Amino acid sequence: MSNKFTVTTGNKDTSELNRLTRLIALHDIWNRQYHSTVSSMFEKYKSIDEWSQDELMKVALCGVKYIKYVADIERENQRLDASYNTLFAVKEAGFNLIDALFGIIGRIKLNNLIKIFPIDKEYDGDKWGCKDYFFTMDVLKEKGLDNAVGRDGVFDLMWDYMNKDLREFTVFYMSCMSAMYKQQTGVGMAEKFCEDNNIGSYRVDRENGLLIDNQSGKITKMSNKPSFMQIVK
Repeated sequence: MSNKFTVTTGNKDTSELNRLTRLIALHDIWNRQYHSTVSSMFEKYKSIDEWSQDELMKVALCGVKYIKYVADIERENQRLDASYNTLFAVKEAGFNLIDALFGIIGRIKLNNLIKIFPIDKEYDGDKWGCKDYFFTMDVLKEKGLDNAVGRDGVFDLMWDYMNKDLREFTVFYMSCMSAMYKQQTGVGMAEKFCEDNNIGSYRVDRENGLLIDNQSGKITKMSNKPSFMQIVK
């Protein structure tokens, strides 16, 4: 994915600008690190089957971090500009990259996966009825810490693996899948789910600043306050 961003500013303290500038810098760093690492691996080996666990772990870490910052950039764009839409080409490239990373992560033994993606240190899941450190460890032990889940097992694993970076990675993957589904069918996956289950949903007319109820057709005017700062591609 080609992502070059600049920041334009207005009257606001510099702490926000510094935060966004740092975000962009980290995106670019992990972008270069991921692509240079993958290039060096394919220069060294003819097949991914020859990669060691350490090499698989390095590529997986760089790839997940890169996608995390792609997702962070998208989120900031949407926060700063309600009319912002990520280009379909970016979503498509993101889907293909993540799909390739699933093939890599699926080869990493689970006890090694924990080393590069430590489980979130949250231990009170039973109290709140949610997944936590203990839940994740139980899932990993059941699968076998000395085993790898394989390409087809990665997606399911991501839903049970409590790690912030992997969570953002998986959510962005779902976003990319939805964009591709919408390109083919005209509706996003979430819209389709709501339609099939009689759940109220809305669509946004960003050009005219309107929120439209898909069931009743009711139109609501959206707030369109100008932003002091915008990340542009």
